[in-house]
Amino acid sequence: MNSLKNLKLFAFLKAIVLLISTSVLFSGCEKDKDINSEPLPDNLNGVFIVNEGSFGSGNGSISFLSADSNYFAKDLYTNVNGIPLGDVVQSMTIYGSKAYVVVNNSQKVEVVNIKDFTSVGPIEGLSSPRFFLGNGSKGYVSDWTSNKVHVTDLNSLAITKSIDCGQGPEEMAVAQGKLFVCNSGGFTDDSTITVIDLATESVVKTIATPWNPGSIKVDIDGNLWVLCKGSLGSDFTPTPDDAPGALLRINPVTYAIEKSFVFNYDQHPVKMQMNAAKNNLYFLMGSFGYSGVVVSYKVNDPTIPTVPFINQEFYGLGVNPRDGKIFGGRTNFSSDTYMLRFNSTGSLIDSMQVGIGPNGFAFN
Repeated sequence: MNSLKNLKLFAFLKAIVLLISTSVLFSGCEKDKDINSEPLPDNLNGVFIVNEGSFGSGNGSISFLSADSNYFAKDLYTNVNGIPLGDVVQSMTIYGSKAYVVVNNSQKVEVVNIKDFTSVGPIEGLSSPRFFLGNGSKGYVSDWTSNKVHVTDLNSLAITKSIDCGQGPEEMAVAQGKLFVCNSGGFTDDSTITVIDLATESVVKTIATPWNPGSIKVDIDGNLWVLCKGSLGSDFTPTPDDAPGALLRINPVTYAIEKSFVFNYDQHPVKMQMNAAKNNLYFLMGSFGYSGVVVSYKVNDPTIPTVPFINQEFYGLGVNPRDGKIFGGRTNFSSDTYMLRFNSTGSLIDSMQVGIGPNGFAFN
């Protein structure tokens, strides 16, 4: 039995190497933009690319492309502040006049002024932060290894309270005065959403879901949409006994699951995004739960499309709320790789080289 598991694990790792190699091959065929990155614009209006970097190397970064495409910086934080951002840049959220950059393995959230990207200071005292969400004068940071959401005073950047959640709390959303936290399983598995009353900062409900919910959005009607990755099991290989991924619509008042789409055993969706009108979802559908082709779903449609919206493999996904343009980041954790930009109909516009492992996008 151990030999069989070792063979399956070897096959899984081999598949990852092949995927990365293929990504590099395709990236080499894409056009690289050459844009003068001086001087810094007065206002940073455009797209920020979250580059994860190589684990343990401290080379995570934020790239930036202006809305008019006349300015580009591959490593904006280092350019402005003179020091590297840190190890494993997980996510970035723009809230008010600040951007909150979650640096997972550096155990901090770096706070910067969105106008010029100068550092304000870090939120510290974190173990393995994943995502930030702002609400009023408070911020909420999900933390994998502590299995908590940390409440933060955004004026002092101090943690004021930590609230227990399930395994691997991930993305969060606010609805009906409550914070809904996806418990993604972290390094194990989970199948719950923790509901926290924002007035009392206490847990009021735990919603049972399919395996490993990771992404959550609020639609035009105030409904919650939750994307569950499913599970590959202990062998990390798609097999018929695996728990499949799922897409759910949850009523934030009754906590009832009102709509559910369950995928095939080898379909593990991740990184759900929503358009500005809040009536269209986009997510990545792949076999291993970290990358995939782009799927588009209108929230009132009775079925999920069977044909990909963009039939290319990505690790990062973003949708610009201004114009509906779609951004995809290639998979590569050893060197700078490519971001691709598509119009709202899914046609390729252009591509450019950004940092290492582009896993997400933020728009200003």
